[in-house]
Amino acid sequence: QTESDDVLDDVACMVGCTRSSLNVVAAEKGIVVGRVIFEDDGDTIDCTKMGVGGKAIPPSIDRVTNVRGDAQFILLIEKDAAFMRLAEDRFYNEYPCVIISGKGQPDVATRLFLNKVRSSLNIPILGLFDADPYGLKILSVYMKGSK
Repeated sequence: QTESDDVLDDVACMVGCTRSSLNVVAAEKGIVVGRVIFEDDGDTIDCTKMGVGGKAIPPSIDRVTNVRGDAQFILLIEKDAAFMRLAEDRFYNEYPCVIISGKGQPDVATRLFLNKVRSSLNIPILGLFDADPYGLKILSVYMKGSK
């Protein structure tokens, strides 16, 4: 991953454009469910209607617009299994929230989406991570990035 990131940065620099304008994106990894509605390239996405699997976070966050909802907080989940359980129980109906998971180590799109939802709704982020070095590493990536 590091090598391909470096190559993409070099190509973008040589061509004189941003990396995102190269339209080379990673596969969708992160997922979201709960009390948020947004538009993805003009399509309205209501994350309360996404079922237990949630909605895959789009790899190109530039397409995500008009983020709105009545959530009181974002619940950031490390593990996919915990996400599925909370989605299955419709936890977000009892406690109005948005539930996001990067399924372990988050990709850039998940981190950007998290920031976009947080800033659009102006709500706090709560986290559920393993209390071990790996969980703390994942938390630090959300907080500070991966570099």
